[in-house]
Amino acid sequence: MQITSKYNDGQLTIAISGRVDATEAQNLQEEALAIVDGRNDISSIVVDASQMTFISSLGLRVILMLKKKTSDLRIIGVNADVYNVFTITGFDKIIAVEKALPSVSVEGCPLVNGKKDVYQLTEDIVLKVFPDGTTKADVDKEVAMAKEVFVLGVPTAMAFNIVMVDGRYALEYESTSPMAIDAIPLGTLVRNLHEQKVDPEEGTFAPGIVMLKKRIEKLEPYLGEDAVSKLLQMIKVLPDATALLHGNLTLDCIMKQNEEAIFTNMAGVCFGHPVLDLSRLYASFSEEQKGEYFDMFLDEYFDMESDETIKRNRENIVILSSIYEFTELLSDGEPTEEMVEECKKRFQEIIADRWEEILSRLRFKMDFNEEIRALERKQFYLDSDVNIDWIANTLGTNRHYVSDYFNKVLHCTFNEYINNLRLTYAAKLIKEGRVQKSQICYKAGFNNDHTFRRLFKQKFGCLPSQYE
Repeated sequence: MQITSKYNDGQLTIAISGRVDATEAQNLQEEALAIVDGRNDISSIVVDASQMTFISSLGLRVILMLKKKTSDLRIIGVNADVYNVFTITGFDKIIAVEKALPSVSVEGCPLVNGKKDVYQLTEDIVLKVFPDGTTKADVDKEVAMAKEVFVLGVPTAMAFNIVMVDGRYALEYESTSPMAIDAIPLGTLVRNLHEQKVDPEEGTFAPGIVMLKKRIEKLEPYLGEDAVSKLLQMIKVLPDATALLHGNLTLDCIMKQNEEAIFTNMAGVCFGHPVLDLSRLYASFSEEQKGEYFDMFLDEYFDMESDETIKRNRENIVILSSIYEFTELLSDGEPTEEMVEECKKRFQEIIADRWEEILSRLRFKMDFNEEIRALERKQFYLDSDVNIDWIANTLGTNRHYVSDYFNKVLHCTFNEYINNLRLTYAAKLIKEGRVQKSQICYKAGFNNDHTFRRLFKQKFGCLPSQYE
């Protein structure tokens, strides 16, 4: 019998090989307890039994002694004969025992689209290898989340087998391939995902906002308490929502399978406000993609929304995306001093130096934005009697709050805002040619032709009669 051990981020793995008979059980007890005694940094223990050929009742008692050191103990890689011992004795009822999985080699297999730990195993099979420390429960969760999303009608990559690669878990998928960025129907694909609504009471998916808070809190050792407090304040403005979210949406998560765009990497599926996914997606874009391509994506995602609405949402997405940039760089692994200093500098420039401006924008909850959008879809501006008091009464707030919203969030007065909507609508009517030009002023919500013509010329550079 031989024993080896390794420690990684709270998880102690003890590998036991050979026969653990009555004689060797005493050696196992001495060596295993020597490894764990006096340590307070162990949150879980994994017993790797992939090379174990036999275990006696005394050996089982040693396993029970290890369980007293932590409530989270698992035995993995158990062959059929040893697994029978665990089941017959009832050990599998008190300790998680995992059967040995097929072993696969990725030697000589190319990476898929340069992705780390995603290999083209055969022409028909892609293999995703999980990092060290990933548990079988983590893998099972990703498989289960993908199934739940697939049942909802969302195109999703489905794993068909769990295997081991050099001691790490891996999932086998039907072969996928990357898609050219201009070939991805990204706006429609993501919108269809977010149109699926989750019942929080069912408990199938976790709240996305809670998951993000945990990642932000991990930044405190690097950015400091004040910075973390500001980042948490930024997400407090998000209203409750039940949209289905990917949870870690990037361009790399969109692949092609049988000529269809599908989602991959579904471990983080959750629910919440769509801006969480949209901000994460924006953070993953290159500087070039954050320009015209992202604007095209938003036009497709928001479909028939007004330019003003899309602009407001874009500004919120850009602000909140900085949170994902920091968590991506700092909360995974051990960042270098250079990375920490760069993030501190970026936080100062992006958020701290603009904090009053950002706070002023974000204190207007996004659900207020949604209410304004809903009114725009109903074309409330076509009623010439609508004024700021009407808006305040309709939305259940006061005139001062509405005025602040237009001045500080939309950077215009209420009159400028509603006149712009009316003028845009008037221009649309002129182009359609179905309404007499003499009637367009009133159809668009104006009650004074002189004012209409003056404002129209200011916006479009010509009178309504000259507009084409």
